[in-house]
Amino acid sequence: MLMIGRKRTQEIHMSYYGKVLAGFIVLNLYLNIGIATSSQFWLQVLLVLLFFPLLKGILKLTKLKDFHQVGINFHSKWGKNLAIGFAIGFFFWLIKYMLVYLLGGFEVTGVMPLVNMFMTLFMVMLTFFIGSFLNDIIIRGYVFGHLKERIPLKWVFMISITLYALDDVWNEGFSISNTLFSLILGLSLTYAIYKTGSIWATTGIHWGLNVCYGIFNGTLGSSNAGIIITNFGTPSIQLELINYLVPLAMFLFVYLLRNKFAKVV
Repeated sequence: MLMIGRKRTQEIHMSYYGKVLAGFIVLNLYLNIGIATSSQFWLQVLLVLLFFPLLKGILKLTKLKDFHQVGINFHSKWGKNLAIGFAIGFFFWLIKYMLVYLLGGFEVTGVMPLVNMFMTLFMVMLTFFIGSFLNDIIIRGYVFGHLKERIPLKWVFMISITLYALDDVWNEGFSISNTLFSLILGLSLTYAIYKTGSIWATTGIHWGLNVCYGIFNGTLGSSNAGIIITNFGTPSIQLELINYLVPLAMFLFVYLLRNKFAKVV
């Protein structure tokens, strides 16, 4: 009877993890193939709005009660966490671009005309917030929400970081250097949700660094340049090291600043 009970428990666990994995795949494909590849603005808006009913349905299937269990907690300090995170992400990515510039990684060739600048900045702020928010829900909130009570947190942490590095292939393609970069960057993003219990500090960091990226490069998939028009040169070993050292320094800063974030009790 004991062996039968254990076998039954294992089957329940496998069924649960199978549903969680299937839900993750559906959400990931919906974001990266459905939303990200749509060329029509209003279709993208519709797909973003439909993401949340889809997420709700998957959470019911996996027996989670509501959005707050995947980190979407509108607690009293969620705005503070978002703002602190944004400042950290933007500041460190600005340092990154400054170092690259000083080492001759790019030259500034101009600035976008004022008539186009505000609309471009608005689109950069909007699209990168949505992209960062949805990615963080899937890669971190969804993973922590389903696994943190079932396996040791260190493994949840490692799974989330690994999934983030693999997921970045959608945007950058696969390379050893980009995978290493994503793993290091994932430390800050994953630690923020681990420490606070909600998505907002993570999304703030993610959003801030993406906005800084957008100022120099424009939005992902856009043929338009950023607000600051640049001409990037040939990558070098020094520039490659900056790609690793800046996100590592950001993680150390987030760790030291961990008590400044509000925690979900």
